[in-house]
Amino acid sequence: MEKTAARKPVRYVGIKENLIYGLANSGQVFSYNMFAGTYLSIFFVKVFGIPSEAVATMVFILGIWDTVNDPLMGAIIDKTRTRYGKLRPYLLFVPIPLSIATVLFWGGPLLLQNTKELTVKIIYMYASYLIWEFFYTLGDVPFWSMSAAISPTPSDRARAIASARIISSILGGISTAVMLPVLMDLSNNGKISMNLKEVFALCGLISGIVLLALFSLAGLFVKERVVQEVEQVKFIDCFKYMFKNKPLFMIILSSVLSTFSGIGGIFSGYFFVEVLQAMSWNTVISLLGGIGAVIGYVTMAFARKRLGNLKIMIYNTVVSSITGVIAFIIAYKNYETWYVVIPILTGRNIVSNIFSTYNSVASTEVIADCVDYMEWKTGVRNEGMAFSTLTFLGKLSSRASTAIATALLPVIGYIVKEYTDADGLIQSTATCTEAFGKPTQFWLWAFSTIIPGVLGLLSIIPLFFYELHGKKLEQIRSELSEKRHEMAQKMNEGGTENG
Repeated sequence: MEKTAARKPVRYVGIKENLIYGLANSGQVFSYNMFAGTYLSIFFVKVFGIPSEAVATMVFILGIWDTVNDPLMGAIIDKTRTRYGKLRPYLLFVPIPLSIATVLFWGGPLLLQNTKELTVKIIYMYASYLIWEFFYTLGDVPFWSMSAAISPTPSDRARAIASARIISSILGGISTAVMLPVLMDLSNNGKISMNLKEVFALCGLISGIVLLALFSLAGLFVKERVVQEVEQVKFIDCFKYMFKNKPLFMIILSSVLSTFSGIGGIFSGYFFVEVLQAMSWNTVISLLGGIGAVIGYVTMAFARKRLGNLKIMIYNTVVSSITGVIAFIIAYKNYETWYVVIPILTGRNIVSNIFSTYNSVASTEVIADCVDYMEWKTGVRNEGMAFSTLTFLGKLSSRASTAIATALLPVIGYIVKEYTDADGLIQSTATCTEAFGKPTQFWLWAFSTIIPGVLGLLSIIPLFFYELHGKKLEQIRSELSEKRHEMAQKMNEGGTENG
């Protein structure tokens, strides 16, 4: 194909729309963060009183469901054609049922607090989680697909993705960086008249309200500007296109291998609770670690220009791994001493947050590049399938790491038992013992730092085979430039907002 001169980029997405897109993601992230990692495991095992083996099994089974659920949703989206677009109808519908599902999920232990039957708890766990997962996928896949359809211009997409990542990291992270850990510590120390069941139920209610208020903005105010072909693709073709996408497959493989590094986040929560005796240390580290995020945001444009998305993703993994190993070594004999551990973990968080901030945009932008690649290669855009992969990978990493970490808890001597309190209610208590000649506390430290650090390096191997960078990516963007401009003009007759 003859190389076409690149058209000068046109800005179609204004500041207001970028801001709204970021706020919408904040509502979703505010809720989702409670479902990801440490808090989900603590909720099921320590608050709901469900055996760790049953929790690990459920997370594993639902992880398998995700391998079907997310691509299936992506294929359905790619077949959708309405006067509102193929993405917006889902964003308009989903917030209400997703908010209700969120409230019911976290309210489970409170609703069943007089239930002694473990089978009933497990059934509720499966049902409420499956319902929430269904509606979350129904909203998340179209939301991130919108980052590729919001504009035909790569710079517009980069700004929209950056807005979604930056704003959500600040506002969306409040639920698990501040709200939940502080309330947990106040409850555990008797400073408030709420037990952990009530704390999680309250946080679930708040997250459901925030989700409804903010996530709804995406369907109401964000536009699709990349025109879709009128003719619907065949359902089976949606899957075929994904498997033809070699760059996307490399991203998938890398994310699967990153699961091993994800267990660090799960164990760190247990480390704060059981070793340092305060979940609020997570709040301190997160807030101080925000310095790294600020540095990352300020230098992001320079880093993206100098390094490119591929190198950013590789460096992010290497930095995270190295800082984990260093942290373990420095505090090897003092991991139970807070004034030794907290500065070390804070320093690690500041450094790793710089690159993870770069990576939050880069990892999304490469998926958009994969969509462009398939349009360039086949003439068909598959935002639904490509971005269902993004959402699936995020959930796969979270679910798998949660399942693995939760299953390892009894192996390292972390035992949870139930008892009946003075009011006749079922409560849970945890005990740290010993395993392999070392106390459980030691293993919680090791699995928070050095072990995931070393295993995480496996995820960079597939990235060396990812080919959408440099001159090839420039060629693809150049050859699609004219087509995209013409399609966007049809959708934006009369001009568009420049903010």
